[in-house]
Amino acid sequence: MPIRQHLPDHHAFEPHHITAMSSALEKVCAELRIYAGDRHGREIIAARIIDLARNGVFDADALRDRVLKESRSAAA
Repeated sequence: MPIRQHLPDHHAFEPHHITAMSSALEKVCAELRIYAGDRHGREIIAARIIDLARNGVFDADALRDRVLKESRSAAA
């Protein structure tokens, strides 16, 4: 599921950034077992990825790693 549906302004990011963000969203959700039917869970992950991208993090792996690290810290 692409991240576009969670972006208030699709033109705020370059297409390759949106692709990287979508990839990170899918990878994080798979790792955390947040499935397509869990719209709220996916919205939370998407919001964090978008926030990181607004602050200059565009690499899919870096986005994934940051969100996973933060989610594990919050769970501890």
